[in-house]
Amino acid sequence: IADVLYHRDPQGGHALAETAVLRLRQQAAVYAHLQRLGLKAEIREGDLPGTLCVSYVWDDGPLVSILIPTRNRLDLLRRCIEGLLARTAYQNFEIVLIDNGSEEAGVKDYYAELARRLGQRFKRLDYAQPFNYAAMINRAAEMARGEYLCLLNNDTAVIEAGWLDELLALARRSDVGAVGCRLLTPEGRLQHAGCILGMNNLAAEHPHAGEPADILGYYGRLRYVHAVSAVTGACLLIRREDYLAVGGMDAAALAVNFNDIDLCLKLRARGLKVLWTPYATLLHEGSATLKHTSDETEAVARMQDLLAANRTLFARWGNLLGHDPAYNRNLSLRRERAFQIEIVPALTWDPELKSRPRVLAHPADRQGCGEYRIIAPMRVLNAQGRLMGWETGSYLGPAELARMQPDSIVLQRQVTEEQIRLIERYREYSQAFRIFEIDDLITNVPIKSPVRQKLVEQKDLYKRFRKAVSLCDRFVVSTEYLAETYRDLGPPVVVVQNHLEGAVWLKLPRPKRREGKPRVGWAGAGQHHGDLAILTEVIKATAKEVDWVFLGMCLDEARPYVKEFHPGVPIEQYPAKLASLDLDLAVAPLEDVPFNHAKSHLRLLEYGILGYPVVCTDLTPYRGDYPVTRVPNRFKAWCEAILERVRDRDALHKEGERLRDYICREWILEDHSERWLQAWLAN
Repeated sequence: IADVLYHRDPQGGHALAETAVLRLRQQAAVYAHLQRLGLKAEIREGDLPGTLCVSYVWDDGPLVSILIPTRNRLDLLRRCIEGLLARTAYQNFEIVLIDNGSEEAGVKDYYAELARRLGQRFKRLDYAQPFNYAAMINRAAEMARGEYLCLLNNDTAVIEAGWLDELLALARRSDVGAVGCRLLTPEGRLQHAGCILGMNNLAAEHPHAGEPADILGYYGRLRYVHAVSAVTGACLLIRREDYLAVGGMDAAALAVNFNDIDLCLKLRARGLKVLWTPYATLLHEGSATLKHTSDETEAVARMQDLLAANRTLFARWGNLLGHDPAYNRNLSLRRERAFQIEIVPALTWDPELKSRPRVLAHPADRQGCGEYRIIAPMRVLNAQGRLMGWETGSYLGPAELARMQPDSIVLQRQVTEEQIRLIERYREYSQAFRIFEIDDLITNVPIKSPVRQKLVEQKDLYKRFRKAVSLCDRFVVSTEYLAETYRDLGPPVVVVQNHLEGAVWLKLPRPKRREGKPRVGWAGAGQHHGDLAILTEVIKATAKEVDWVFLGMCLDEARPYVKEFHPGVPIEQYPAKLASLDLDLAVAPLEDVPFNHAKSHLRLLEYGILGYPVVCTDLTPYRGDYPVTRVPNRFKAWCEAILERVRDRDALHKEGERLRDYICREWILEDHSERWLQAWLAN
C-alpha cells in the first residue's frame, strides 16, 4: 500500500498479536472468510507473531504434468528426476521431458530406462532446433495429460517431500493463476523468493538472490505466502487450461528470457493472482545447463538476447513494470537498495495523480549554465504549482521512466557518446516529449578560451551535437543568434531568454554610497581571457582614479593594478558575493567573436538587479532597451566612458536605479515563467 491509510497513537493500543484473545479473533475472522468462499482449510499460527498459515484441503488429487526441458547434463537430470520419484510426497504426476538435442553418452539410455520404469507416466519430446525455452514448454503443454502443469528446470532437486502438495493446494484456488516456490542455491542461500518488476531496470529481478536462507525479509515477507507479480519458470505450477488460454509463452519474441515473467503478467491481466510460498522449497543450480555449454561468443549473444527481451517486455508492459502492484512505489527499484526507501522523490509520485505536467531535466552542469537555464526555472515552476519537475545529473532507466512518467524530458548540452546512447534509450522506452537545450555557440568557441582546447580534443563534436539534437522534438536556445545559427539542425527552434529568479536576487542589499575612490568591477567565470584582455590597458590607465575590483577571474598582467580580487564561489553563493562587491560601476567587455554574439544578456541582468550601472561593449547581446552605456572595444572609448561616469557619483547612482527598475519590470523569472513552461511542454 503506497499511501498512508491510518494513523494510530503508538501508546494508544496493543499490536494485533499481543494477546491470546486477539489472536483467536484473528483466526475466527479468517476462518469465516474462507467459509464464505467455500474453501476448506486448516488454520494455524504462522512462523511470525501476528501471522496465520492457511493450508487448503482438497478432496481429490488431480494429475500434474511436470515439464522438464533438458540437454545433456545427465548428472543434473538424474538428480532431478530421481528426487521427484523418491522424495515427492504427491505422486499423481507424469514427467514430460523435452530433449534439446542431447549428445552425451548415456542420456538416451536413461530415457529408455525411464520409459520402462514409468510407462504412461513418462513422455519424451525431441526438440532438435536451437534452444527456445518458450517453444519447448509450449509443445510439452500441448501433449501433457495433466490438469496442472509444473514447469521445472533440470537443474533443480527435491529437498522437501511436501513441495508439490503445497504448490497444488494454492494453485487449485479459482482466483490463482500461478504459484512459485522458494529456491535455494547449492550453498544454501536464496536463489528465488518471487520477482519484483522493473528492478535494476530489467523486466523483473530476484531481490533476495544470494541472501541467507533464514532471513525474514521485509516485514517478514519471506515467512508467509503472499502475492507477487511474477515468479520464475524454474519451478512454476499453473492450471493447463489457464496456460493455453493466455497463449502459453511467447516463443517468437521471448525464446529464452522473461517468458515466465510475461506469462505471469498475462495471467494477472486476466484477473488471476500469482503467489509465492516459502513452504515449498527446492534446490536450484541456476541455468546450469546453459552455463555448461557457453563460450564467449555465446555469452555475448545471450546478453543481446536478454536486452532484446527486456525491450520487448517494456514495450508490452511498460507502465506496469515501473509500478509493480506487489511492491510499494516508495521503495527503491535498485536491487542493492531493495525494500529501502526511494531517495528520488520523482520516482514516488502517484501515477494516478497527474494534476500537473511532469518534466525530467538533465542540466549540463551545476554552475551558471545549469542554474539559469534548468535549475532555477524548474524551481520557480515547481513553487508556482505549475509543474512537477525533477532535475538530475543521473539518467533514469526504463523502469524509473515508467515510474516517473514524464511528459517532457529536457536535455541540456548532452553531447558525449554515452549521453547520446542514453538519449536514444529515452526515445526507445518513453513517449515523453524531448527538448534539447543549449545557451552557447559550442561549435565556435574563442581561440583564447581555455574551454576551446577541451572541445577540440572531443572528436566529431559537431557530428555528435547534430545527432543529439536530431533525437529531440524541440531545440530551445537562449538567443536569436543561436537560433539562426542552429536552425538547420532539424527540430523546431524556440528562443527563451535568460531571466533572474526574484526569490534569489531581489532580497540582496543595494550598493552603499561610500566615500573614497569609485569602485569599478567585473565578475564572471574563468574562461573570459579574450574579454578581459580588452580592459588590461584601461585598468592600468585608470588605476589611480578608481579602485578596480574583480570576482572569479583577473588576468595576471592586470593584477598589480587591481585593488581587490575575490576568487570564484559556488553558484549558490554567487549572487550574495556579487552584491558584497558594492560597486559604483560594473563593466561588461566582450571580444568581438561569433561566440560572444551568440551569448545572452545575463551579465547585464546580474549587474542591473543590484543597482550597478553598466558600461559594456556595443555587441549583439547588450543591444536593445537596456539603459546601459555601450562603447566600442577601443582603449580611448573605454577610458572616457568609465572616467566620465565616476566623476558624477549621484548621476551614476541614478543610472543604476534606472537599470534596476528595468530589470525588475522585464526580466524577473517568476513573472515570465510561462515562457519556460511553453518551451518545455509539447502543447
